Amino acid sequence: MKWNTLYHSYEGVAMLIIVTCWWLVVTNRMINNEPHWQSFNGVIERGVANAQVASHKADSALKVDIRKQGNSREGLERIKRAALLQKRTNEVVTFLENTKNYLKQMLVEDRKETSSWMITQGKAYQVKKKLDKYVEWLAKEHKDLTLPKFDKIAEGNEGNALYFAWENNRDFAHTYFAYASPNEAETVLSLKQSIVKRYESYVLRKLGAGDLSSCCICYRIGAGLSVPVHTIQVGQEYTADMFIEISASRANPRMSINQTPLMVKDGHAEVTFQTQGVGKQFWEGKITVRYNGKDSTIVHRVPIEVLPK
Repeated sequence: MKWNTLYHSYEGVAMLIIVTCWWLVVTNRMINNEPHWQSFNGVIERGVANAQVASHKADSALKVDIRKQGNSREGLERIKRAALLQKRTNEVVTFLENTKNYLKQMLVEDRKETSSWMITQGKAYQVKKKLDKYVEWLAKEHKDLTLPKFDKIAEGNEGNALYFAWENNRDFAHTYFAYASPNEAETVLSLKQSIVKRYESYVLRKLGAGDLSSCCICYRIGAGLSVPVHTIQVGQEYTADMFIEISASRANPRMSINQTPLMVKDGHAEVTFQTQGVGKQFWEGKITVRYNGKDSTIVHRVPIEVLPK
């Protein structure tokens, strides 16, 4: 056998082993992270359920209040509008819930099937269309209530400075569901349900249905990291940001790096440390949210490469 042929044969086998090892590491890490996604999803789902209860209570209180005032035409019209709002909101929430229920039937590690169903088969685009229409309907139907301009709920990461250039300019479907696990996809959909209920609560309040500000745990939750560099020289200071955008202060967000607590202010914490040693390394960041007496934690294991001077 010629040397070049033998060399390339060994090189091919070596590459196959390396790729296989990395695949095992990545898939094991993803599977191990599933309990965190399940826990976080549970927190959001409890918030959505509480929002549903608060919505019904507010509707009942509105009817009682209107009846006490003599069932005026204006009051009866507000009751009618509140009922239509709840109907349209429940249609969107139910659509998202049915999508989540389909995902629950998938194997916990089946990222390929999740991506195929949500992106290739177009379910994520149906979700976006449903959410976009809901926000548009809110603005058109209630333009007399002086509402703020509600942000669209199903946007991609186009132009978002938190993303690297190579992962920027992706639409909603690819941003959230490309190679996502079923649990990750469910958590995203639960978050969208929560935002829908928050929008509903604001409009109900404008219709005189009371203050529902405590009905949901989150208006916007974006838990994650802003990592400016992945390569740095030894001895230099490494910096990154950990953040969580959340409306309820009672959630008491806590953050840590490599088991060391960080100071959290306005949902942000700064990660800073001096790089030591040379080669590929990792640091682990944790974001914990407390709700209804239970903690839910998201773990980020961030790779960096430390180069010699």
